[in-house]
Amino acid sequence: MSGIVEHSVEIAAPVHEVFAYVDDFTKTKDWMYGLDRIEPVGEQLRGLGATYDGVMKLGVSLTSRIRCTGYEPDRMVEISSIRGIKNTQRWTFTDLGDDRTRLDAWISYTLPGGPAGKVIEKAVNPVIAIAVKHTSERLVHNLEQR
Repeated sequence: MSGIVEHSVEIAAPVHEVFAYVDDFTKTKDWMYGLDRIEPVGEQLRGLGATYDGVMKLGVSLTSRIRCTGYEPDRMVEISSIRGIKNTQRWTFTDLGDDRTRLDAWISYTLPGGPAGKVIEKAVNPVIAIAVKHTSERLVHNLEQR
């Protein structure tokens, strides 16, 4: 089963602050719904090639190793899985002026097939809308309260 989720949110904070916050893996658990664990693999902590092991709990535990595959400071971060649940996340940052930023999220995922995939799909599908809503609300709240 494959899916794509797209969502946009406006944040009352300058683009460089929003980018820095989203780009800091130590802050990710503060805003990303269901993220149970994220740990760097190696010394590189940001930018192209930075790699992390992560576990999402969305009804079931989903494990992936992800790598930064696209990176433009203050404009875009893209992360793609290289092991585990297949997914790509692209976060695009647009300066709206007056210290406001639009953050666009594009997330693509593919769950495994077969009987195990059906179980994962039944557990994950109802949670996706909740996850997107909660993630957006936490990002806005955390950045606007800084």
